[in-house]
Amino acid sequence: MGFLLGRGALSYGQRSECADLLNRYERIQMKILCIILGSLCTFYFIGIAVYAGLSSLFPCIWAAGGVFFYGIAVFLHLNSKRGMLSGFALPVALKNGLLVLAALCVLIFVAVEALIFTGMFHQPSKDLDYIIVLGAQVNGTKLSNSLRLRVERAREYLEDNPETCAVLSGGKGTGEDVTEAEAMYRYLEKKGISPKRLLKEEYSTNTSENLKFSLEIIDTKEDEKGKEASIGVVTNNFHVYRGVALGKKLGCSYIEGIPSKSNKFLQVNYLVREFFGVVKDKAAGNM
Repeated sequence: MGFLLGRGALSYGQRSECADLLNRYERIQMKILCIILGSLCTFYFIGIAVYAGLSSLFPCIWAAGGVFFYGIAVFLHLNSKRGMLSGFALPVALKNGLLVLAALCVLIFVAVEALIFTGMFHQPSKDLDYIIVLGAQVNGTKLSNSLRLRVERAREYLEDNPETCAVLSGGKGTGEDVTEAEAMYRYLEKKGISPKRLLKEEYSTNTSENLKFSLEIIDTKEDEKGKEASIGVVTNNFHVYRGVALGKKLGCSYIEGIPSKSNKFLQVNYLVREFFGVVKDKAAGNM
């Protein structure tokens, strides 16, 4: 028995040394992971800034992410050299609580993104009574890339469904010489869509107002016919779920999405931003 213990079991000192090596290896892995994540966030932020500019502050979240992960990597490095946390350990209850909170945040994020994905590939019905084209940034009088993709999808649908009318929704924001509705109207008219099929909603400043004000225009038209209109919401694919959900909350029972393409390079940024948009509208009772 003593022979087996002497040959097959590690001494306390050996076990302690193995534990230290394992902890050091885990810290090195964590440091490398943080450096990789920090680099991805930083380079993505730089790519957005160079490729699309910083028309909004949201892309700065990637710069903040880079600083955060690099900061953890530096901290882990200094700790391994100087033992800054030597002898310190979080209380078990606090540690477990933080892990549960982190897991809950990840679960909520994944669940919301799954909902967003449900609208990205929807195939719209034919011959809808109206489509609502949600506005986006206009540079002077020129459509931004996101808005151009939406309007092009609207043009395709209007050409394929000649009885459908469109409500072009969007007011005038910073850096815009005309309303978003007017810019869309001019674009579609040049593409051969009859002005008689185009209605302008020029007062909205966000997605919720886009739907609310556009539905008021449609209701005014449809009250004369005594029926509820069938409606499609034209917007970039990542934005469809929220647009349709807002419309349903406003009492529109026959509404569906008409997804347009979106910029592939910026898609990750758009999906993360849309997560916060969904959470914000849900918290505000708009969905």
